[in-house]
Amino acid sequence: MNVLKVTPIALVASLMLTNAYGQTAPNLDTLTVTGIQEAPLTQTTLVGKELNQSRVNTPNTAAMLLNIPGVSMYTGGGVSGLPSIHGLADDRVAVKVDGLDLISSCPNHMNSPLSYISPSNVGSIKVITGLSPVSAGGDSLGGVVSVQSLPPVFAKKGETLTQGEVGASYSSNASAIGGNLNVTAAGDEFSANYTVDSVKAGNYTAGGNFKPAGNGISPSTVGATKYIATNQQLSLAWQKDNHLVEFKAGYQFIPFEGYANQRMDMTKNIGSQFNLKYTGQYDWGKLEVQAYNQMVNHQMDDNVGARTSGAMPMLTSSSTNGAIIKGTLPISETQLARVGTEWQGYKLNDWWPPTSSAPNGMMSPNTFQNISNGTRERLALFGELEQQWSKEWMSLGGIRVEQVGSNAGDVQGYSNANRTPGTMMMPMGMPTNYLRDSNAFNAQQHKQTDYNWDLTALSRYKPDNNQNYEAGYSRKTRSPNLYERYSWSTSPMSAIMNNFVGDGNGYVGSVTLAPEVANTVSLATDWHDANKEFWGIKANPYYTYVSNYIDAICNTSSSSAPCKANQFNVLKYANQDAQLYGLDLSGNVMLGKLQQLGSFQMTGLASYTRGQNVTAGTNLYNIMPLNGTVGLVQYLGANWTNTIQGQFVTSKTNVNSVRNEIATGGYSLFNLRSSYDDKKYRVNFGIENLLNKLYALPQGGAYLGQGNTMSMNGVAWGTGVAGMGRTFYVSANMKF
Repeated sequence: MNVLKVTPIALVASLMLTNAYGQTAPNLDTLTVTGIQEAPLTQTTLVGKELNQSRVNTPNTAAMLLNIPGVSMYTGGGVSGLPSIHGLADDRVAVKVDGLDLISSCPNHMNSPLSYISPSNVGSIKVITGLSPVSAGGDSLGGVVSVQSLPPVFAKKGETLTQGEVGASYSSNASAIGGNLNVTAAGDEFSANYTVDSVKAGNYTAGGNFKPAGNGISPSTVGATKYIATNQQLSLAWQKDNHLVEFKAGYQFIPFEGYANQRMDMTKNIGSQFNLKYTGQYDWGKLEVQAYNQMVNHQMDDNVGARTSGAMPMLTSSSTNGAIIKGTLPISETQLARVGTEWQGYKLNDWWPPTSSAPNGMMSPNTFQNISNGTRERLALFGELEQQWSKEWMSLGGIRVEQVGSNAGDVQGYSNANRTPGTMMMPMGMPTNYLRDSNAFNAQQHKQTDYNWDLTALSRYKPDNNQNYEAGYSRKTRSPNLYERYSWSTSPMSAIMNNFVGDGNGYVGSVTLAPEVANTVSLATDWHDANKEFWGIKANPYYTYVSNYIDAICNTSSSSAPCKANQFNVLKYANQDAQLYGLDLSGNVMLGKLQQLGSFQMTGLASYTRGQNVTAGTNLYNIMPLNGTVGLVQYLGANWTNTIQGQFVTSKTNVNSVRNEIATGGYSLFNLRSSYDDKKYRVNFGIENLLNKLYALPQGGAYLGQGNTMSMNGVAWGTGVAGMGRTFYVSANMKF
């Protein structure tokens, strides 16, 4: 019997050819489907001047989201933050860059998805903090972050154009400097664009007197916060009638990035991305087909800066391939359907070379295999329907099914033996259980297959032009990542290197972890004046119950067990149940207009999230406490915007006892900002943390920026990572 095997790439190609030659494209002006499409009430879209304001004084694309209600950030390196939405962060949030589901290939998740696109290359940002359509992504529990790079620019019919933008920035704290360039050459059908963004900064200083001098750093310096990073992208685009083909090639080079809440620093990250996308408008609707590849080579070590440990090289390589097919079909004037399929294949190797050939060394004579030939493959199908029942009522319902398969090979430790301090095999140092742990891991069935399904059902009611309401339910599922399943060593020195939450503890995986399932109910309201010009207020209460939430328990088989309070311990990933609930508020009001001083607007937002482990009766880790922002904005003429802003955060006392999470105090920060923005020039300057306040970042984790970080408790427990002190900044961009 002959069996026809259809690969994802072949399927993509066949669909493109079938539609290109089997349909006659209507002569439409745009590649969008007209109809009833409406954005969720909990969606925030940043474009234009709002987007420009969000990228002021930050090289970290994740930080551009921080003025969105319900969004906070796990602090990583200078360009590598992890978005948190309603208490769910990292892999639990669907983060897409130009449609790509990028994966952190690092036991510390240093190379976060948003680090691969620089703020200067961001063309738009869309964030859904509440219920998200199944078409927006899967294999996640919380909201959606979709970042698009700058769109292609074409000349008018029969013409050509060349244009560009150049910019530079400077920040006094850490002597941070940056530069960016964007150039385009285009005709009416073909466009070529090149962007490059490069930043460099030293260790930043905290407000007040954060730390006494020691280990080679000066008072108030926050160790392991310096970085150098460069992102480049070449974009080619071709359009004809109602068809658009885009090809983007990206390259990242980070020679160094410090991590104040990790045992390691990134000593190199090289990432290359290739992204091919076709968009076509047909008489039946819109077709989108996309194929992509990413290759990552990642290195870490801990013998730099104020760290006193010896060298411990750690290497990671990965490849990600994917394909997406999506169709948007207007069924009638009141119905719109979306259907699609996604495939992603991910391969990971994580290995730590020996530091010598000595048979009795701490890290010798073998290569430590942390993840050996790890694979994770996803295949998804989805469909959803929007229905406009009347002028006031509409609904959206969708379902998504996914198969997620993961596997990994056998492993070995630095030594094929167990070592106990005080013996001939290990006269000094920490104990190891390399032989015991590797044998136990290798004896297990590593291959795991999950069959997941998601559901979203919501309704919107708009009785008039002054109010809008949305309510609904969603079920979202996420399978464990490779580090949660396959990190295996209980030896303290090895376990503490597997940690992507920045709490200083060590982590051991569990092959048989079940997928997390989040059931969420959400209500969103939006009140405003008829034209949304003078005032508006939004509210979003929500509740989420997560079955099989992947939390941490004490690893009793570790040589450092039992776990103790007020120190770092070895923990193990385990399925438990959890609940999260909270409220987001945001609003604005025009205060008036003075002839000489322009118009004034008051803005504000507040967010509260509570997270609890229902099984253990403890608090969830790294939940942002009650926080808010109030701003007074002056619009002077068409180009000037001046802002006085206050940020207010209460103390974080609902901490996770299993992780010995560090409590943080409440604080208030004040910022002054000014910007001039016209068609050719954009200038920003201001002062952040005006009063030079000393404070600890609520989601910054444990301070590990100096000391003997290779030893589990070689760094004193109890200090959080301090935020940045007073900072003067200026940036300028010019279009040409």
